[in-house]
Amino acid sequence: MTAVRFRLTRTASVRGRLFKRATHTWTGTLPGLGPVELVCPVAEDRGRDKLTARVTGQAVPPVSFRGIGFRNLPRMARATLTADGRTARLRRRHLAVTQQGRALHIEVAGRSYRYRVLGGRLRHELRREGAVVTTTRSQWRWPQTVSGVSQGEADALDLGLAILLEGVYTRNLSFGGALCSWPGRFLSRLDLSDLLDLWGG
Repeated sequence: MTAVRFRLTRTASVRGRLFKRATHTWTGTLPGLGPVELVCPVAEDRGRDKLTARVTGQAVPPVSFRGIGFRNLPRMARATLTADGRTARLRRRHLAVTQQGRALHIEVAGRSYRYRVLGGRLRHELRREGAVVTTTRSQWRWPQTVSGVSQGEADALDLGLAILLEGVYTRNLSFGGALCSWPGRFLSRLDLSDLLDLWGG
């Protein structure tokens, strides 16, 4: 089984302006495929409730993930993942306790993937039949580097998806992470008018 290593470095961070959100960019080179770039979130108006992460590259098919924004990242709630113009089917077991049970399952381009957290919150694994890509971020929030190892028959789409998911809020792929982030995620779903109703305003 051949292992291919890659590394992306945060090369740009643009602070949010009056009506625009802050954006972050990671760039690197994939062996045999050339340069690749992850942007998260893509520059969007602050008023939008959904955010987009996007990966582009010389030989990597364009992939994007759009979901409800939380802590300036797209969440997996009501999300849409597109890969090379195809919309993926996403599913998760929200009430599962184990990390394997809470994995994100992705079906796209005739492939079935499982994306899960490994151990702590810094390592993730994207797996399909015949290919595995493991990614590690240097820290949870806006890491300086994202490194990875691909094994088996991993190709450009596999690598693009694995990199893309590093730009998604995935704390709730572990039961402990889900518990820690639940209050904030719950409140992010509420409209201000809903809160005023609760408080009798």
